[in-house]
Amino acid sequence: MTGQPAGEEPPTRRAVAVGWGLLLARLLAHGYLLFLVALVGCAIVPTTVGLTGTVVQSGSMMPHIRTGDIVLSRPLPAQASTPMGHVVTFAAAPGSATLGTRLHRIVGSNPDDSLITAGDANRDMDSAPLERTDIIAVATLLIPWIGLPAFWLQHGLILPFAGWVAVTLLALIIEFLSTRDEKKERRGHEPKHARRSPHRSRLPIGVAHVLPMSALVLCAAMVITAPSTPAASAAFTATTVNSSSNWVAAVVHTPTKLAFTTNPSSSTGGTAFASQPAVAIQTSSGASTTSTAPVTLSITTPAGATLACTSNPVAAVTGRAQFTGCKIDKAGTYRLTATSPGLATATSTSFAVSVGPASRLVFATSPGNTARNTAFSAQPAVAVQDAGGNMVTTSAIPITLSVVSGTLTCTSNPKNAVAGVATFSGCRIDQSGSKMLTARSGSLSGTSSSFTIFSSASKLAFLTSPTASTSGVPFASQPVVAIQDSAGYTTGGTSPITLTITTPSGATLVCSPNPVAAVNGTATFNGCTIGKAGTYTLTATTTGLSSATSTGFTITAGPATRLNFAASASNSASSIPFATQPVVVILDAFGNTTTSTAPIALAITTPVGTSLACTNNPKAAVSGTATFTGCRVARAGTYTLTATASGLSSATSGSFTIVAGTAAKVTITTSPTDAARGVSFSTQPAVAIQDAAGNLVSSSLFVALTITAPTGGANLGCFLNPILTLGGTWVFSGCRIDRAGTYTLTAASSGLVSGHSTTFVVN
Repeated sequence: MTGQPAGEEPPTRRAVAVGWGLLLARLLAHGYLLFLVALVGCAIVPTTVGLTGTVVQSGSMMPHIRTGDIVLSRPLPAQASTPMGHVVTFAAAPGSATLGTRLHRIVGSNPDDSLITAGDANRDMDSAPLERTDIIAVATLLIPWIGLPAFWLQHGLILPFAGWVAVTLLALIIEFLSTRDEKKERRGHEPKHARRSPHRSRLPIGVAHVLPMSALVLCAAMVITAPSTPAASAAFTATTVNSSSNWVAAVVHTPTKLAFTTNPSSSTGGTAFASQPAVAIQTSSGASTTSTAPVTLSITTPAGATLACTSNPVAAVTGRAQFTGCKIDKAGTYRLTATSPGLATATSTSFAVSVGPASRLVFATSPGNTARNTAFSAQPAVAVQDAGGNMVTTSAIPITLSVVSGTLTCTSNPKNAVAGVATFSGCRIDQSGSKMLTARSGSLSGTSSSFTIFSSASKLAFLTSPTASTSGVPFASQPVVAIQDSAGYTTGGTSPITLTITTPSGATLVCSPNPVAAVNGTATFNGCTIGKAGTYTLTATTTGLSSATSTGFTITAGPATRLNFAASASNSASSIPFATQPVVVILDAFGNTTTSTAPIALAITTPVGTSLACTNNPKAAVSGTATFTGCRVARAGTYTLTATASGLSSATSGSFTIVAGTAAKVTITTSPTDAARGVSFSTQPAVAIQDAAGNLVSSSLFVALTITAPTGGANLGCFLNPILTLGGTWVFSGCRIDRAGTYTLTAASSGLVSGHSTTFVVN
């Protein structure tokens, strides 16, 4: 063997080392590409079942969710429950430092049902509350790292992006070169006849190219779509407080109580406090919260005072409700109480509201309606008040009264206030009409309530007419009648005023009371009702004045209470429909026909073995009326009908008589008894003339008796046969049969159906 130079590695060993190095590089490249394809596949495949991918843009959800991870989320259905403790995506609140989509966890809720969110790495909770309807999706799957290229491109981080591209290209080159070398090596070992067949080499080589080609396509797609890849970040990044898994929710500081951080300062009536109240929502230990619950202020002991603020309640902002424009009208010493649903209340420190400077004039007493040129029945008194309506008792300013139309005369005008009040006397106006007084003092003014100066009373007028109602129910708007002068101004009369129905038509007006004495020229009636349905007007009268008529109004029937026969059945013959058929109406308590459609049933009050037949029975009422047809009774007699309906009082008709119909048949009413031959029956046969229903017909007809089936030459003998009936009946006498046997008799009369006796025996 030829020896090698000293210090030189044998060629075989170098080849082995190079081979191992290439194998390791290929394995690393192969594994990297497989890992890359797998991550991209995990991010893409779930989107086919409705999941959406979001690239994490910040570290607020560390340590488990990191920058560059892709979070796959599922949309939250409207009917699904709130995903408390879960990671959700939502739009950043307006005014946030960074707009876009947020990826934070729901860690609690506020008293107003809004949600509290926070990043797992954030020490503080998000300042803006989240509404349930603002949740876009709930995080479902986490794909680590795969969004880093998109993150680098979106944020201009060229160096790490270039490094990733270089590593990926190197892996692709190694994979392509290794695939080419493998192809050459396999061809060198194949026999010639095998190399000629393309089917033995192309398939494996094509399969070998799948991985690098897939990696190349996916990487290119990631680079191209990076600028438009959905992203989610957080409003805050801070020291990590969740050092374990991010799927564990952070501790929530639950709001439990309220506390005044700023107490109201003393003020004057109706003037805003210089220091406006502020209320904090705190935990039980007094720590601050981020609650946005509404806070309401009220006076702890109002004593007739009123608290007014620009807004009350006020929704807290990051756990603090700042009130503005708050003031109290009435002078006194007060405390405020702050309340919020589910939280312990808070009470402010004591503060005083004192009487402020004069700011307005108010009529403590306004004039009443008075006749022209007559001193007012109630003389005006004007008070000096501060902005809160407190009497300024130190004021002695002069106050002047005036009126727009007519001349106002007073004993003294202007009049100086005494202890804050100017009381006038002897005031009158010379012109009739509707008036208001104006009080002035410097820049201060006030207006009285309206009053009337009238001339002599001459007529009545309805100020309020009755409104429509139902039978027996008081009008919703009761009548008000005024005593007026010729110009239509209400006077101060006290005359008694009487109401009546203008055209009664059998109706009655009931009021409590009636008449009513006017008070200051006005009579207000109460409890007025009308029982009978119809359209009416009322007339108001009083001695010496012209009457007045109200506007028209309608009274409708009330609820159904009872039945009544509008028409009773007429007399008739057996089984013949009544010439006048029964009609039943459904009435209210006052006898008005209602609109009920209740079914009504008719029956004979005392049947006595017969019944009533009608075309329809029961019969449904139409607009409260049931008209029967085809009604008839078979048995002769005198009857009444009873009408019934569920829940209503029944009614009984007038009486009517049913007489027998025309003669239709002969009936043997008494059959012979057994007898000896040739001997008269001890019970002689009796016959009757009847109509088709079996009623006796008072007819005089000849009736003949015969043996129904005479056999053996038997003969029937009677003293008279045939006989003439009297009043429709007759009892034969002396009847006998001369031969023994079993027999029945037949009674016959011309044109009538014959009758037959029962069987009897002749011995």
